[in-house]
Amino acid sequence: MVNGYTVDLDKLLGFIDRVAAFDSRAEAVASEVDRHVAQLKTTWRGDAADAHQDYHARWTAAAEHMRHALGELKAKAEAAHGSYSGAVGHNSAMWP
Repeated sequence: MVNGYTVDLDKLLGFIDRVAAFDSRAEAVASEVDRHVAQLKTTWRGDAADAHQDYHARWTAAAEHMRHALGELKAKAEAAHGSYSGAVGHNSAMWP
């Protein structure tokens, strides 16, 4: 039974590429923010500085969580691409 389900392998590859590019950009932004926060830490003292440092630590943890989830999503999309490509190859070989 055919239900009309299709997967556009090129679009799936494009999605994988966009996830990788976003992850790379997120890493660059996080590194830049960390650099600025480290510079601030050398001269900024007091309650506001402590609150900022606490918020930055939470932001960093959330950003790392997001990047980890993106890595899992990318890995699953790559596995799906391999599975779908394999199915196409197998089906094509069965019915030349």
